[in-house]
Amino acid sequence: MRYRASALGWLAVCLVMVSAYALAHQAPAQNDTVLPRQAKPTRPAELLDTGKIVVRVLVLSFNPIVLQEGGKRLHEVGKWNDPRQLAKEYAREVNEASQGFIEFQIVEWRDLDEFPVKVDGFTYTLEQYLECLRTWKGWHEPDGTDYEKVLLKHGVHELIDNNKIDEVWMFGAPYMGFWESAMAGPGAFFINGGVYDKFPTRRPFAIMGFNYERGVAEMLHNLCHRTEATMTRIYGGWKSDQLVHNWARFASNAHQSNGVSAVGSCHYPPNGEKDYDYANPRTVVSSAPDWLSYPNLTGKTMPVNRETWGGPDYHLNYMRWWFRHLPRAKGVNEDGRLNNWWRYVFDFTRYDERGKPIGN
Repeated sequence: MRYRASALGWLAVCLVMVSAYALAHQAPAQNDTVLPRQAKPTRPAELLDTGKIVVRVLVLSFNPIVLQEGGKRLHEVGKWNDPRQLAKEYAREVNEASQGFIEFQIVEWRDLDEFPVKVDGFTYTLEQYLECLRTWKGWHEPDGTDYEKVLLKHGVHELIDNNKIDEVWMFGAPYMGFWESAMAGPGAFFINGGVYDKFPTRRPFAIMGFNYERGVAEMLHNLCHRTEATMTRIYGGWKSDQLVHNWARFASNAHQSNGVSAVGSCHYPPNGEKDYDYANPRTVVSSAPDWLSYPNLTGKTMPVNRETWGGPDYHLNYMRWWFRHLPRAKGVNEDGRLNNWWRYVFDFTRYDERGKPIGN
C-alpha cells in the first residue's frame, strides 16, 4: 500500500484484506557503491542449506542535492533521517529478529539527484518540490510513482536477469509516491502494493518503499504488511474473526478475534482496541509464547500488554517482538505449509500460491 506521509504524522487508510493503504514519497541523486559486490553472486535459495537466506539489494535513494542550502541533500534540508543509517538499522533488525536467517547485502547504493516520475508523466522540479514542502500544500496528484519507468531507467531488469540483485529498496521524502512494498516481474503477486507482472524480467522481485522522514519502526511496519499479504496468499485468505488456519491463529488479537489473542497483526497487537494501538496498557491472555515453539504448540499462554514489548517507542518494539515470534522451524507442517514462514516472504520464487515447492 502507499504512504501519504507528512511531518505531522502518518496517515494510513485500512484496506479490507490486509492492512493500510498509504503513499510514501521520495527523491533521486548520484551513483555510489557502498558495499563491494560478491565475486560470485549466488541466489539466496542456494544458500538455504547454510542456515540463512542472503538477499542482495539495490538501493535507489531519491535524495536531491539542494544547492541553495549549501549543497545539502534533501533529507538534511528537511531535517529527516539519513537513509544510509536507516538501511543499516533495518538490515540489522531483520537479521536479529530472524535469528540470522535473513541477511541483507546492499551490493549497490545509488544516491539519485532527481525526483521519480509520476504515473501521469509529471516530475517535480526541485523548486516546485521545495515550495510544496515550505507551504505543505500544492502536492501533485496523482501522487503515485511510475514504477515500471523508474525501474527500467535504472536498469533493474538487467540486474535481476544477470543475477546481481534480488530486491530493490527505494528511499525518498514525503509525496514521492512509493508503495510500502510492491512486486514486479512474471508471477508477481500482491504484497501490499502494486503488482507489475508485465515488467520484463525472468523472475519476480520485491520493491520496498521507505520514507526517510520516518524511522525504522515504519520500515519494519512495511515488511510486516508484506508478511501479512504473503501469508494471506499462502493460506488462501485471512479473516481476523475466523481462526481456521495457522496464519489466522498466529495473527489473532482479542479485539478482532472474538477474545482470542496470539501474536497479533501489524495494526492490532494482541491487546489492541484500534489501529496502531501499540501503547495500550490493557492486559489480555495471549498464546504468543507458544508460537516460539511452532509447530509444537502446547497451549501455553501468558498475560501481555504494552510492557511485554516495552517503550518508550512501543511501535518499534512491537514490530521487533512480532517478527521474533514469526515461525522459523524446519520441516513441513501437517497443514502442508513450511514451518519457516520467513522463506515464503523472502524466497517466494520457490513456492506456489499455496506454499508448495514449485516443480514438485
